[in-house]
Amino acid sequence: MLKIYCLPYHCATWCIFASLENTAIQSMTGFGRSESTDAGIKVVCEIKALNGRYLDLDIRLPRFLYELDAALRKLLQEKLERGSVTMMFNIEFTGDENAPDISINHPMAKTYLDKLSHLSQSLNLDFRDPFNQIIRMPEVVGSAEKTLSAQAKNCILQTAAQALKKLIEFRKQEGKSILKKLTDASAEIRKQLTVVESEEEPRRQNLRNKINNSVVEHVRDNIVDPNRLEQEILLYVEKWDIAEEKQRLRQHLDYFDECLKKEPLGRKLNFISQEMGREMNTMGVKSNHFPMQQAVVLMKEKLEQIKEQVLNIV
Repeated sequence: MLKIYCLPYHCATWCIFASLENTAIQSMTGFGRSESTDAGIKVVCEIKALNGRYLDLDIRLPRFLYELDAALRKLLQEKLERGSVTMMFNIEFTGDENAPDISINHPMAKTYLDKLSHLSQSLNLDFRDPFNQIIRMPEVVGSAEKTLSAQAKNCILQTAAQALKKLIEFRKQEGKSILKKLTDASAEIRKQLTVVESEEEPRRQNLRNKINNSVVEHVRDNIVDPNRLEQEILLYVEKWDIAEEKQRLRQHLDYFDECLKKEPLGRKLNFISQEMGREMNTMGVKSNHFPMQQAVVLMKEKLEQIKEQVLNIV
């Protein structure tokens, strides 16, 4: 819940306090829009957020609102972690008394008239419609600096805060979808890890039969030492043992699920997924048994889905 306490605006100092619960997983992409009318102005604020490695802020303000840039930047930095964020404003003045003044630079216009008339005569060219030409020249027509009241600036900042609240709500809704995908992928990896474990004994038996048949085929029966043969088979099986990889992978999965229940950060989840990938690669190399390798391939497929989703998490 967003709470805003508004204090009077004095000089270039603005204080705004906000508290917003950020316990849910959030997507980096999102959109928030807010609109309000007060103190003779209508304010529309839109905030768009896209994926980004760091927090990159692009605050687009009219020139007469540049002094609010620091306050708006601080508000965004306090509530957003990562992403490429663009904040845009549209300010309309609802009364004639609030409309910006237009200034006409008479001396500049007269100077342009004299110079252009002289140029026209010297080149023997017609100087047609001089008024239309002169008002288009630089610095002839301009808008005077508009000064907003503290109440109007207060309205602008409150509108920005409400747009930020909607952006975060949008991110959390997207985060729920991402959370489900990550949870399902993690559960599927655990399922395939169970398949790998169930195939270890068939692999061991298959390896024993393969070595025994190879020895019998090339060596006379009276020379074969059964005890020695069993020792060789055990040494061969130990060489391809994946007990440590299975244990570490399960630990990484436990930590991954634990982080999802707290306040997950995309960077942390990305590092965990990299560690899971290392264990899966080693497991696939050591398996040397098609059903186990097939299960590892399915685990890697789910891991790629995790990596893709993690890139969109704050």
